[in-house]
Amino acid sequence: MKETFGEYLFDAVTESIIECLAGITEEDVRDFSDFKVFNRGQEYYEEGMVEELMYNKANNTVIATVKGTREYQIEFRLEEGGIYSTCNCPYDGVCKHTVAVLLNLIHEGTDNIATYTLNCPTTAESLDFLKKYLETLSKKDLVLLTMKFAPANFIKEVRNREMPANDAEAIFRKSEKKIKKFFEDTDLLYDPGGMESALISQLNNLKGLENQQRDGIGELILFIIRSVETAFNEGYLYIDDYYGDEYFESDDFCEYVIAYVKQLPFEVKTNYLKKLDQALNEMSYDTFSTIQESYHRFFSEHERKDLKSFVKLDGEIPQTMFSRLYKFLEPELSSDEKEAILRVISRSDTDHFLSFCRQLSDQNRYPEVIDLIKDDSDGFKPLHDFRIAEIYLEAAHKLNMNMDEISEEVVKHCPEVSILRKIKALKGTLGSNCEAIAKQKNPENLLSFYEEEERMKDALDLIREPKLFYDDVIFEFYRKNHKRFPEEAETFLKRRIEEDLAYTGKKYYERIAESLDLMKRINPGRSQRIADEIRANFKKRSNLIQIIRGF
Repeated sequence: MKETFGEYLFDAVTESIIECLAGITEEDVRDFSDFKVFNRGQEYYEEGMVEELMYNKANNTVIATVKGTREYQIEFRLEEGGIYSTCNCPYDGVCKHTVAVLLNLIHEGTDNIATYTLNCPTTAESLDFLKKYLETLSKKDLVLLTMKFAPANFIKEVRNREMPANDAEAIFRKSEKKIKKFFEDTDLLYDPGGMESALISQLNNLKGLENQQRDGIGELILFIIRSVETAFNEGYLYIDDYYGDEYFESDDFCEYVIAYVKQLPFEVKTNYLKKLDQALNEMSYDTFSTIQESYHRFFSEHERKDLKSFVKLDGEIPQTMFSRLYKFLEPELSSDEKEAILRVISRSDTDHFLSFCRQLSDQNRYPEVIDLIKDDSDGFKPLHDFRIAEIYLEAAHKLNMNMDEISEEVVKHCPEVSILRKIKALKGTLGSNCEAIAKQKNPENLLSFYEEEERMKDALDLIREPKLFYDDVIFEFYRKNHKRFPEEAETFLKRRIEEDLAYTGKKYYERIAESLDLMKRINPGRSQRIADEIRANFKKRSNLIQIIRGF
């Protein structure tokens, strides 16, 4: 089978990458991404960090830029019947940048993606070509090539591995001293990006010294984590100004920590991990969440059995450490062992709680599923997660419970489209009470459900209710359904244009042009008349006149 490059996302349904991406849903993205990664990606999308979405017809790829600690490039391509993604961030797996782009495609559609035609290889094809070329070279030629093009940091790392003990000590002490001074430097404390660059520069100097300066580097990592926390608490490493907020965040530091822990001998690693876990637990912020989500990367496959034995024998392992190691340990655990562990850690993490619910459900222990989910004495709120809510509905249905009451309870906590769909599948109808609750809790999801069910009259009635939806939601509804409801769409667009004319500025002028463009598809004559009236009555608004010049 051909080796593929990048992260597999889902099966392709057509030969067009743009059509495949246009058909995905949030549920699809949740299915192939970690729960916490999904949430971080959602934050990136909602903060507007996705930029420059483009579709290359020539090689059938979609590329995007996402702003993070730096700009990251994401590419989606079709290969071997599947959709794959690549991102140049260091994260192993479907990353938050990929999730952010996919959510952008889901919520904003693919119609407005810039299209171009450039005959260039995909990321995977570029690397395949390079791999094939390198495989033709002799060992001597590969060595010479590596020496010629090796990055300075790599050369330094290799040199450090052979460094005499005294010299290694001197290099470490020099970097340690500088790093500690960074957290006394007011200029750096007010410059999150500068602080990251300064820290990574010094940590790169220590690569290759992990054997000679194992303890020192480990303690220095803990110092940095705690110092970042202290700086945040004192109001540093965060900037909030006219151009937006900026705070300290470093994927490179997280990857440095992961690589450091991974290379430690097993016994040293497990002891150090307790200290690291404690330092991460003391954080009030999610700055180093990548480390917390990557405990499985600290260990190799052959260490799994040893880790299981260590966990069973060591009675002082913190619950958080247990929780973060569970996914890695799971393949080694029996059903009874899984249940025993999940009973302890299930409420520390939504994914663990979900795993526990699924295990009980797979064993047809439906009363226990109901009791587990209903017990919210610690404020965990499991029904807020649509996956858990679906299991709850299934269990209640299997037990012939009052599905009207159960459905209303679930919708109060989780008015997601998938839940509305699930209730209809189990009951045959959603029911007016559930619809009323969904309307109050999340009218946009109810609107989407109506559209899915082809209940377009109900959808129209809902969208026309005053003060229920933002203007952009109403516009999008009529954009999709202007052929079904031309009169209603036209009335809305006329009112929207009149309201936007009360304001000045590019934002409002572009909305006016957007409204005129949609009206032109419904009633070209009226669109022309309104544009002419604007040109006649608002001559001084030269920017507006320029923007609507095509109407």
